[in-house]
Amino acid sequence: MSTLVSESMLSRLLESARHKVVTGMALMSKPTPDAAMQLAADLHTIAGEAAMLDRPELSKAASEGESAARLLASGRADALVPCMRSLRRLGYLLQEASEAKDSMASTAQRAASATPRKLLIVDDSPVAALALADVFEMHDFSVRVASSMEKATELFSAFSPDVLVSDIHMPNLDVAELCRRFRADTADRRTAVILVSGRAESELRDRLADIKPDAFVSKLAGAVAVVTRVGAICREMFE
Repeated sequence: MSTLVSESMLSRLLESARHKVVTGMALMSKPTPDAAMQLAADLHTIAGEAAMLDRPELSKAASEGESAARLLASGRADALVPCMRSLRRLGYLLQEASEAKDSMASTAQRAASATPRKLLIVDDSPVAALALADVFEMHDFSVRVASSMEKATELFSAFSPDVLVSDIHMPNLDVAELCRRFRADTADRRTAVILVSGRAESELRDRLADIKPDAFVSKLAGAVAVVTRVGAICREMFE
């Protein structure tokens, strides 16, 4: 069963069950054998639908109410109190389930409407840049790539990236100047500069001290590790 279908069925179950519980409590204010049998039938339906949707707590409460309602229909007046107790319990569980469903829907809506973090990858190898971009996009980043200073600075304005991810070793591109221009262009908003390299951080201490990036990530562990680390850095800095 798809998530969409099960959620739709759950919504119908909660709405229908709440109506049956309210009706049942009204009937039990002046119980008759016929009213008790009608209530038992309604609770039997709720129990079956709740079990099908993997809601055992709702199914159990409805089944207990059904048993009490059948006893009441058979003439057992002492079954009225447990019947009412089961109805109140079921009503509480239905309200709780409805609030939880609404909360999850609200959370999912906020997550779906959240703007993806915009990231600019600069690498003098277009193939390497695009390969890394593919992995970032699979992790819900909005990505652009550049292989020259001209293209990168153009995207500073056209794309307005939140994060600059640049290789630290590019013979034909001054990385320090690239980072300086990015910071100057984005001085009025919060951004991050993250440098990457296939070398270890210990080998690049002087270079990193000169550029002062917000973070350094080694490529040695592979593209997925780079994306995971950059994602963690973004959460620390922006959330």
